Amino acid sequence: GVHQRKVHQAMLTSVIKMSMKAGFAVLLAAIATVSSFSGTAKAVDCQGPVTSFSGRQTIREDHGVNGAILRDQLQSSDNDDKVWYLPTYTGNTIEEYRTMDDFVAGSVLTTYRLPGSAGSGGMAWWGQGHVVYNNSLYYQRFPDCLSYSYDCDNEKPLLVKYDFKLQAFTALQSLRTAHLTHWVAGPSYVYLAVDGGSIWAITVSKERVVHLSKLNAHDLSVEETINTEYTWPNSNMPPFIACGKLYSTVPNGWFMARTDLILDLRSKEKDTTTQALYCLPGRIGIRYFSFNSRENKVSTVEGSNLVSYDVTIGGPFVTDQAMLNCMT
Repeated sequence: GVHQRKVHQAMLTSVIKMSMKAGFAVLLAAIATVSSFSGTAKAVDCQGPVTSFSGRQTIREDHGVNGAILRDQLQSSDNDDKVWYLPTYTGNTIEEYRTMDDFVAGSVLTTYRLPGSAGSGGMAWWGQGHVVYNNSLYYQRFPDCLSYSYDCDNEKPLLVKYDFKLQAFTALQSLRTAHLTHWVAGPSYVYLAVDGGSIWAITVSKERVVHLSKLNAHDLSVEETINTEYTWPNSNMPPFIACGKLYSTVPNGWFMARTDLILDLRSKEKDTTTQALYCLPGRIGIRYFSFNSRENKVSTVEGSNLVSYDVTIGGPFVTDQAMLNCMT
């Protein structure tokens, strides 16, 4: 009931404050002598849009349809090869692997356990739209309305920053322009992306209009919100951000997808006429689609397999289906 939720919220606030207090104490000491960002951003050639996906590689054949595999999008000496795996669309145990080969072999380096579990409050994650940046995991917290079975109509998504080094929560942010609305292909309410050193949250409103929130990577403060005025087309493919542009794609047959919207995050210019074609299995129902700017790769799930694609930035779009052979 209402009393139970209030008690839970008070306990949650206490847990977060203690975690954040410990985390910030360490951070403040570190900031006094060095920058809090210890990594270096790889120079990515963003002279153009995403023009193709190629080099499909199966990472692991398993029941990974509900999971997400993540690489840090900021390069540093201690995270260059690490892999983090969140094996289900909601949970509290994060697996860390030393390398991708170790992930394939199932050789876990360490695990991180978040307080609480799905369905009982706490800090469990929800969905598959997470990112890792500068040794921190950014994710959406499991909604209280689902834990305690009350109407989600007035509840907003809560984003969390969890620092792997400190093993502490160092930032929280509620997205006031977002609504707890499912994307068609999966359980996620929020898809996160990294672009230009910021965290971007992709959400839909109650009216199914796509909104973007630009968040400060340090404290998750909202720096900008964008109402795209674009109605989500009930595509079974998640949107993604790459090199300063938001892409919304829709199926174009079994083995192809085409762009329905390309939005420039800086100029706010919208392109709905290009209809670029990509070799992506549009009709499978992709729940998870994560672009990593450090590697120019996309990790995704197809069927029950975790796979990756190389991403080509720049050059001309392919808009003629006859020029694209997606069967090879």
